[in-house]
Amino acid sequence: MSKLILSADVGATNCRLALWRGGDLIAQSTSLTAAEPPAAAAARFVAGRAIDAACFAVAGPVVDGVAELTNAGWIIREDALTEALGCPALVVNDFVGAARGVTALGPEGFVQLHGPAPRRGLIGVLGAGTGLGQALLSPVGESDWQVWPSQGGHVDLAPTDPESLELLRFLMERHPEHVSAERALSGEGLLALQSFYRAQGLAGAPLEDPAEVSAGADEASRAAIRRFCQLLGAAAGNLAMSLLPLGGIYLAGGLPPRFDLVGMGLVESFLAKGRMRSLLMDVPLRLVTDPLLGLRGAALLAAERSAPRPSEPRP
Repeated sequence: MSKLILSADVGATNCRLALWRGGDLIAQSTSLTAAEPPAAAAARFVAGRAIDAACFAVAGPVVDGVAELTNAGWIIREDALTEALGCPALVVNDFVGAARGVTALGPEGFVQLHGPAPRRGLIGVLGAGTGLGQALLSPVGESDWQVWPSQGGHVDLAPTDPESLELLRFLMERHPEHVSAERALSGEGLLALQSFYRAQGLAGAPLEDPAEVSAGADEASRAAIRRFCQLLGAAAGNLAMSLLPLGGIYLAGGLPPRFDLVGMGLVESFLAKGRMRSLLMDVPLRLVTDPLLGLRGAALLAAERSAPRPSEPRP
């Protein structure tokens, strides 16, 4: 019988859990991350079933099997998960899970925004939701992949025109220690962008929920959405310039699918690299629409971790 795999996609807002057998999704659950420790939520979800392997993809850096969620506060440990679930458990950054999931996307799981079909080569994954995540993929042999974690969402926010320079000054007043790309390219970033445009004189009431900005009901929110898309395109272009990824750049996370990315100028911002524009003409740019991306990737990582390794030949 195929192994029973538990995968978890633990973000700052939601803790998503799924059970898989033979690549098929057999059960799924979503709860608020803040409501209880993710290990406890997972133990309750599996309800005593014998799990063969588990992988938790979490929104924060992972060091020696220990992660502290950047925007939630829980600490997640591989050894504690292994004990609680009674199976080998792996803890990875959430975008390691998302990146591994990219390799299993079917044609219905993405939208091509720009460029040719991907070739086998480096892949960059960039996603905006509660935070801004990033990971890299490099090919291994003919069909395998190595996932490389990153905290690239916390690089400096780079202005690209006079208005975004004013935005940087606005954000520096709020965050004098460091203005990262995540300060604009996230749920809180959307709220900050809407506040910026209200300060610039555009109509709009103060908002507290990023979903209200996404609805674009006022001038300031509509301007915030456009700037968000342009900044995301520029960040994706920066990643593409760093990697020259034949396999493409994939945009993931909960926010990008909500917007008309092409109409809001994302692709043009992606290409706007001056003398290097021609290089990016050949870089595929895709929007991930598969809602199971992180869960699917974590399941693959768990299955690979638990797979028996071929025995070494005796001398």
